[in-house]
Amino acid sequence: MATSVSPHLPEHHHDGGLRPSAAFRQAWFWYLALLFIPFLMFVAVFMTLQHREGALPHQSMRNAWFIGSILFLLLAAPIAFAVRSRLFRSYWRGEAVAPRAYLAGMLIVWGTLEIGGLLSLVGCLMSNSMTPCILPAVAAFLFFAPLWPNGSAMARPAGNTDDPEIYAEPR
Repeated sequence: MATSVSPHLPEHHHDGGLRPSAAFRQAWFWYLALLFIPFLMFVAVFMTLQHREGALPHQSMRNAWFIGSILFLLLAAPIAFAVRSRLFRSYWRGEAVAPRAYLAGMLIVWGTLEIGGLLSLVGCLMSNSMTPCILPAVAAFLFFAPLWPNGSAMARPAGNTDDPEIYAEPR
């Protein structure tokens, strides 16, 4: 699951005073914080909608938020992964990723998925209905959850190789 990042990487791997171990700790902090925010938002939305029992769902608003949330995720998520790939470009050359680039790349992907899920949950509130707006939020959470930080892109570069036994996708 988690990979321990060695603080003893050569000096050229340090970026502006941020050591790989510190970037790894910060990544875990951000990941856990971003993991609980949609859960707390879901509980708040669920409780709010329970208190609005008599309110009728807004059909047109429900469809608009649902389609908007899906479009956001379909457009923004690939862009976020492309930006992360650009920040991880040293990995594709077979080198370790700088700690600051690692943290920024992961935060961009996590933040994009988080925003998509939260927009979807706001759609539940706006439409007075959990369905169908909850579906993009669940999808965003399911894409976010397995992207926990392991720091391997900073510690042991396995990019730029044709050997599938050695190559590993950066995380």
